[in-house]
Amino acid sequence: MTEQDHDITSREEADTVKLLYCASRGDVEGLRQALREGVNKDVADYDKRTALHLAASEGHADCVLLLIQHGVDLSPRDRWGRTPLADARRYGHMRICKLLEAHEAMDYESVVPEYEIDPGEIERIGNNDPIGRGAFGEIRVVKWRGTKVAAKTILTSLLQDKQVVREFVRELVLLQKLHHPNIVQFLGAVTKQENLIIITEYLPKGDLQALLRRKSKGSLGGKQVLHFALDIARGMNFLHEHKPEPVIHRDLKPTNILLDDAGHLKVGDFGLSRLVKASGATVDEVYKMTGETGSYRYMAPEVFKHQSYDKSVDVYSFALIVYEMFEGHVGNRYENPIHAVEDRARHGYKPAFTAKYPTNMKQLLTRCLDFDAKKRPSFREIIAELEDMERSQKFGCSIS
Repeated sequence: MTEQDHDITSREEADTVKLLYCASRGDVEGLRQALREGVNKDVADYDKRTALHLAASEGHADCVLLLIQHGVDLSPRDRWGRTPLADARRYGHMRICKLLEAHEAMDYESVVPEYEIDPGEIERIGNNDPIGRGAFGEIRVVKWRGTKVAAKTILTSLLQDKQVVREFVRELVLLQKLHHPNIVQFLGAVTKQENLIIITEYLPKGDLQALLRRKSKGSLGGKQVLHFALDIARGMNFLHEHKPEPVIHRDLKPTNILLDDAGHLKVGDFGLSRLVKASGATVDEVYKMTGETGSYRYMAPEVFKHQSYDKSVDVYSFALIVYEMFEGHVGNRYENPIHAVEDRARHGYKPAFTAKYPTNMKQLLTRCLDFDAKKRPSFREIIAELEDMERSQKFGCSIS
């Protein structure tokens, strides 16, 4: 290296240090001068932290605004996978969060180090046809580290919407915290390529709807229904009692309830609501997008009527699923699904109980289907009543 080259390198290093130093100290004028002198605005230190990282984490909103105005990369990741928005949120700098969000910066807090899966570890199996489709993606069986898993790929058409991607990442933060025997296990995700993929355990025995269809009469025996109802209720209670905020499924139906090798049911696919909000679609539009009539079949009246709702919508859907397991068919089975939910929502239709039910089961389901959402029991209450019924059956009590 010539002396002249060394001098140029030294000046560049000094300019870089000045840019990062001014950003970290909140020196707006010094930062403006460094940018005016042509310093690489996206340069990073040895931890891959840029001037925007430093200004955002230290709470210097004026420096953040100046860097945004100069067109810096708004979502660079440091060596821990964090973006400037993640830093601002971590340290409670809400003004900076709003600035960055307004310019569509991304928040990848903890995603990469905690559960990022190398896409090179995912192996296709056979023709790799989808085993399931929804409004936001397709599910395929693949191999990951020698084990069959389910891979849900978000539709490419949605990846252009940064709000959808943001909600996807937030969903991952939630999924990694959900561990329960009656919840489909989240294993990891792919976020470092064009496709966004969620990896969960693969349950080859299929979903509850497929099981019901395999039955000659479509219905299950009383003891098995109680067993399955408790599985669903326990999984849902775990979601509803999640801290700091409850997780509402909003699309509980037989195709989202899977059977494991031990004969237990697991609840899956509870990220719909976040992507509905992110994509700007209405609930009706999303159900039409799926092409699955089952969604309307199990929809609570207040959701169909676009009223405000809470976690009791899942209790309503649960009751219709349990009813179907006993009766062998859904209520209003001969009606178009949209007309069926409209009958419930606008005309007060309630399904008729014709099968044999354990004592108190019909009363419990009737309460779960109450049009006044406040009168519906919680899943904690439902579990207690189902356990009482299960104990009664063991002692040979009557079925009505």
